[in-house]
Amino acid sequence: MGIAASSVTKFRRLALLALALCVLPASLASRADASDSSLLGCNYAQAERPFLRFLDPLPYILAPEGEFERGASAWQLAGGAKVVSGNESFYLGGIGAKSLQIPSGGSATSPPMCVGLVLPVVRFVSIGGSLLASLKVEAVYTDTSGKQRSIELPAVLPSDSWQPTLQLLQLGGVLNALTLNGLTTQMSFRFTPRAGLFGSGTWKIDAVYVDPWKTI
Repeated sequence: MGIAASSVTKFRRLALLALALCVLPASLASRADASDSSLLGCNYAQAERPFLRFLDPLPYILAPEGEFERGASAWQLAGGAKVVSGNESFYLGGIGAKSLQIPSGGSATSPPMCVGLVLPVVRFVSIGGSLLASLKVEAVYTDTSGKQRSIELPAVLPSDSWQPTLQLLQLGGVLNALTLNGLTTQMSFRFTPRAGLFGSGTWKIDAVYVDPWKTI
């Protein structure tokens, strides 16, 4: 029985290796976003662990202009959203003096970046909001038919002081967005204040990080 089980295990390993060797060339041959993605993740040169002090060891990449020190020219800002003075108090993105303010009725959408599809993770620091309100966070992507879709991530609760969010991730619902590059796609993140009983209040966000390798 032990010998048979061992044989089965070896066979499975060989089968998985053969499958990987067949799939990998097709992935590498893909032209779309070939410079920044691979079969199972995004090929960013460097990663940080900015939330390690909060017992989060995951590697993250700062979203484009995610520290807002040079403005937010690549972001889509609506309804009065703008860069203002006042940095998040933990300085996760380095020493700075700016953050992004999103008032009631406004929204902010980050530039697209390579992100793993199965478990996209975003984490940032926020302050503001009114009682019973929340900050809606969405992962926005384009599916294989060219239609823009969004996946809602867990909402952020209001706070009167700067607080790091939890790991905001969606456990499913994006597998239909698979690209020729395997389990990656270009994805943006949209932030929208959501009103409660006393309105939505004004929010500020800063140090927007994404874990691009979270694919399995």
